[in-house]
Amino acid sequence: MSWVKYHVDYLRNWRKAAEAVARAAREIRHDAKVYVIGGAAEGRLTVESDVDLVVCIPSASREELSSLMKEIMRRAIDLHGLPWDYPIELHMCDERMCEEILKKYKYLDIN
Repeated sequence: MSWVKYHVDYLRNWRKAAEAVARAAREIRHDAKVYVIGGAAEGRLTVESDVDLVVCIPSASREELSSLMKEIMRRAIDLHGLPWDYPIELHMCDERMCEEILKKYKYLDIN
């Protein structure tokens, strides 16, 4: 099997990866909401894609969002089976930023 086919097949498991991140986020903050945007949400993943996840945390400061991102990824990998090399990009947002992003992009709700 070629690397390209392997990688595209790997990317097709984006829902399982997104659910691992969503579980981890809700364990840390029960009010967290997770959405998929970009190629996965639009059904256009390519070999160069990553999976963009918007993690919305109401009333969070920039510093808190940064530390939460690290903890969410750690839990998703260590406790929920997210492969350490899965191409995910987390976009950590407070409620206002989240609303702006979701107005601009097609999204899928993973909550």
